[in-house]
Amino acid sequence: MKRKVYYVPIEPLEERYTEQWYHWFPKEFRKQGYEVEIIDGETLTDTIETGTFLDANSSVYYKSEQLKKIAKLFYEKSINYGDIFFIGDIEFSGIEAIKYLSVLNNIPIKMFGFCHAASYTNEDFMQKCEPFAKYYEDGWFNTFDLVFVGSEYHKRQILKYRNVDAQKIFVSGNPYEVPAKEKYPKFNRVILTNRPDYEKRPNLSLDIMAILKKDHPNWEFVVTTGRSQWGKGWIREKALKMEEDEIITIYEGISKIMYFDLLKNSKIMISNSIEENFGYCILEAMMFNTIPILPNDYSHPELVNDNPKCLFTNIDEQISKIETAMLFPFDVYQYAEKYAKSLELIVDRINIS
Repeated sequence: MKRKVYYVPIEPLEERYTEQWYHWFPKEFRKQGYEVEIIDGETLTDTIETGTFLDANSSVYYKSEQLKKIAKLFYEKSINYGDIFFIGDIEFSGIEAIKYLSVLNNIPIKMFGFCHAASYTNEDFMQKCEPFAKYYEDGWFNTFDLVFVGSEYHKRQILKYRNVDAQKIFVSGNPYEVPAKEKYPKFNRVILTNRPDYEKRPNLSLDIMAILKKDHPNWEFVVTTGRSQWGKGWIREKALKMEEDEIITIYEGISKIMYFDLLKNSKIMISNSIEENFGYCILEAMMFNTIPILPNDYSHPELVNDNPKCLFTNIDEQISKIETAMLFPFDVYQYAEKYAKSLELIVDRINIS
C-alpha cells in the first residue's frame, strides 16, 4: 500500500514561486511512489494587497479553508496511521490544530514543512508580530518531525532566536526546476528583480544604477515586478523620476515569461538586501547565467559558493565588481544547478523519517 501525503500548499500566486511549488511538490512525491492529496484553500484576492510575500488577509482565509478540510478528513476517518502532512509554509496558524486532531483522534501522523522566514527575520513583514509570534513559532517548530530550510544561514538564525533542537532543522536548499544550461545573447544590462520592499533596500540599488549610468551611458538599467506597480510612496516616486530622466526602465505587471526573457538577456543582477534567508531572485538570475552582485552576508555567500567576484562589502566595491563582471563575465549557472536536486533531497529525507 502506498504511503499517503497530504500536501498543504502555500496559495499559488503566479507572481511568486508558490505557483510552481503547487505543481512541483506533488509531482516529486508521486514520482517517489506516494499517493498525494492536495489540500486547497480559497483566496480573497490573487494579488498582494496587504503585506509583502503574500496578502495577509487572503492568506489567513486560505489557510483557514485548508484547516476546515483537514478537520473534516479526520472526522470522516480518512486519515490513517503514518499518513504524512507536508506544509508549504510552517508559518501557518493551524499547525497546532493538525497535531491536536492527530493526538485526540489517536491517529499518529508525520508532519514536515518548509520555513521561509518568521518573526525573527530582520525587517521581515512578520517581525512586528514577534512579541507574541515567538511563542507560537517555538511551538510550531517543535510540532514538526522535521523542518526544511533554504540555507545554513537560516538554520543558524532559527537556532539563535528560537528554542528548537538543531536535529529538527534540515538544510535542503529551496527547490527549483532549473532548466538545462543554454547560451543567451547578453546585453550590457543591469537588472533589479527583488521585491521593492524596504528590507531589500531598493533605494540603494537605484542609487547604484544612477551612479553607473553617469559613467556608462550606453548601459541599460531595468527594474521588474509582476505586481501592477513597482513600489509605493517615495521609493516609487524616486523610480518614476529616474525613468523620466532615462536612467532606468520600469517593467510592471509582467508575466513570468517576460521576466525570464529580461533576465536571460541581462549580464548583471544586483541586490542590496539587508536580510536574505535564501533568495529566489538570485537563483533565477543564475540559472540564466546572469551574474548576481550581492552583499557579502546572510545566505548570499552560500548561494554563490563564496565566489568573491559576486560579493561586496561596501558601495565602492559593489560598483567595481559590477563594472568588472560586465567587461569580464563568468559562469554562475553551476550555482543554480545544485538546487535542482533540493526537491528530491526533501522527499528522500522524508522517506527515511
